[in-house]
Amino acid sequence: MKILFISHYDNMYGANRALLSLMLGLKAAGEHEPLAVIPAEGEFTRRLKEEGIEYHICPVTQWQAIYRGPLSFALKRAKRRRRIEKELETLYALFKDAGIGLIHSNSSVVGTGAMLAERLGCPHVWHIREFSEEHYGMKYFYPLRRVRSLYEKAECLVTISEALRENYEKRYPAAHVIRIYDGAEEQPLPERTAGEERHLRCLYVAYLFPKKHQLELLEAFEELDRKEYSLILAGGGDASYEKKLRAYIEKQGLTNVELCGFTDRIPELLSRSDVGIMASEYEGFGLVTVEYMLAGLPVVGFDSGATPELVRQDLNGMIYKDREGLKEALRKLKSDPGLAHKLGEAGRKRAKECFLSGRNTAEMIKLYHTLEEGIAKKLSHG
Repeated sequence: MKILFISHYDNMYGANRALLSLMLGLKAAGEHEPLAVIPAEGEFTRRLKEEGIEYHICPVTQWQAIYRGPLSFALKRAKRRRRIEKELETLYALFKDAGIGLIHSNSSVVGTGAMLAERLGCPHVWHIREFSEEHYGMKYFYPLRRVRSLYEKAECLVTISEALRENYEKRYPAAHVIRIYDGAEEQPLPERTAGEERHLRCLYVAYLFPKKHQLELLEAFEELDRKEYSLILAGGGDASYEKKLRAYIEKQGLTNVELCGFTDRIPELLSRSDVGIMASEYEGFGLVTVEYMLAGLPVVGFDSGATPELVRQDLNGMIYKDREGLKEALRKLKSDPGLAHKLGEAGRKRAKECFLSGRNTAEMIKLYHTLEEGIAKKLSHG
């Protein structure tokens, strides 16, 4: 079966890293042919070229946006709808005779795949990877009845956590919703580097955005002993928010904090760290949380979204509810290296058992087979 994947961006953040692993797994299995629509050339397309996977460049406009007020949203709505309609015409002309067996949208923030599936008359799978409203403050450019119709018409909504599954089942009760955890690639890391005695090195890898709570982390680290705790914030994102973070670091003289931007040096950063932090609110899954775990780092995670599903309190990490709880968790790990090691090793074991990309790919292939059989039955009875 030829599966068309729709991605809404061109770099290698979490959603596209997970998608690339799935596409490579499908290609290796040899049972399905993956191809993709991507809005621009970038790191993602470079990787697809290396792997010999077909892709097409076409704008993919989000059918949701951050809500900043009724007037600006109304003006944006008309423009976005026109763009989406134009893109649909382009994609329909491109794929109407391509023998697409299934369309797979890689995010809830784009409706293009669902609308194209309607035009082509083929089934649609929607990968739900984010709490778009709760986390990003997004609203749809289409009426609720249209949104609900597309979600409930899909062959399946695949959520990457139980928290997301429960959220979408409540919103769209007639939709077919299942949970398949994302998977991370287990990769060799540089040899771990030893830190200074009594110094706890913390790492937080995340898109720079207010609901990721980087600013709250800076406020907590301002109150910790700067000679005993350090923090690296890795990830690009919202330019105005990044400016705010840099201004805060400079104003408070946080010489123990490094804001390194988007980087491909994550394995090196993992090997230089003692603790992984997941401070995000309404995190849909947390691929980086799994990467911390695979690196043997104890994880300190905010009690929100899917993070408590991955990080089990006192089993493979620590969950906190506020700034005081965060500082308490870090102090506990710093004062008890044996506990930190124990949590890190338990996290590594849990990640290997539950959250590797191979397991994710196997479950997705099984889903495709089930859908393929169901579609064949529908056609035979049609």
